[in-house]
Amino acid sequence: MKKIFSVIALTLAMLFLFTACGNGDSDEGTKSDSGSDSNDKLTVNTTVYPLKSFTEQIGGKHVDVKSIYPAGTDLHTYDPSQKDIVNASKADLFIYTGDDLDPVAKKVADTIDNDDKKLSLQAGLDKKDLLKDEHHHDHEHGDDEHGHDHHEDADEEHNHDHHEDADEEHDHDHHEDADEEHDHEHEDGEGEEEHHHHHGLYDPHVWLDPKLDQQFAKNIKDELVEKDPDNKDYYEDNYKKLDKDLKDIDKKLKDVTDGKEDSKVYISHESIGYLADRYGFEQKGIQNMNAEDPSQKELTDIVKQIKDEDAKYILFEDNVENKVTDVIRDETDAEPLKFYNMESLTKEQENDDDLSFQKLMNKDIEALEKALSGDNK
Repeated sequence: MKKIFSVIALTLAMLFLFTACGNGDSDEGTKSDSGSDSNDKLTVNTTVYPLKSFTEQIGGKHVDVKSIYPAGTDLHTYDPSQKDIVNASKADLFIYTGDDLDPVAKKVADTIDNDDKKLSLQAGLDKKDLLKDEHHHDHEHGDDEHGHDHHEDADEEHNHDHHEDADEEHDHDHHEDADEEHDHEHEDGEGEEEHHHHHGLYDPHVWLDPKLDQQFAKNIKDELVEKDPDNKDYYEDNYKKLDKDLKDIDKKLKDVTDGKEDSKVYISHESIGYLADRYGFEQKGIQNMNAEDPSQKELTDIVKQIKDEDAKYILFEDNVENKVTDVIRDETDAEPLKFYNMESLTKEQENDDDLSFQKLMNKDIEALEKALSGDNK
């Protein structure tokens, strides 16, 4: 009798064990099938903030997006460790502007052997869409010479409406005379990036041009669809909303620059070349405004240049020291206006869940409109 009870007890114990294991497997399967597990999301690493914002807006709940740049990063001086580079390459997809635009991102891309896991947005552009980067190592010095010299051959045709008929096709015909020069310099200049304070061959600030952004957004959407075809309709719908916003930004910029051909906009660092080129105004840098800790002589020189130029407004970027803007207010008649170049976010901005490229760009448009009202020519 004892033997019978022992057999029954053993059988019940085994049944209980199998049932428990079965329930555990079922729970895991349910979690995976529901898509609620974060592992079901595409992991995406990006570089500058606009690319992160575009990817988040298009990918929504199906993506987990991070920027490889820490808060407050200056794209021109950021020097990641080898560990940073390796960690940045660990994602389903790495999105960056391009090898000729971001040498740091190129280092990350070079560590990714699988071409399907990286997206260079430059690859979707024609080289004539890109402006040469002429300040290289001396990005804090000599800026006052850096107007529209990079397109001297095209300046005669550089009227405010030079894009109106071609915008939808994105031709940029006004650069044709400069293409051969761009191509030759690209061939001769590769490998120079290490000697130029992390500048590539071309002006890196492509993300401030809403027409180029429309192409970037489409490329990002197409890549997400290719990686995750089951959610194609979701990505397409989100992309259409973003594309409409980018077209609205383009229209606003046309409106605020209308009649402002060849007007000068003074800025702490020449990051608005693509806007100046597309919408027909001239950017002019104020030397040393972006210096990390400007000396008294540098502050004196800043004040002198502003007075000599009779500048009414100065756009300044996030990384400009408060003491610089305070000196400008105290020692000149110019008004400093904050401008967001969006290379990276501040820690405060990173904690703002409602922040987007569109919100920052609309603030920039307001600042640009005011800067253009100074009628500096």
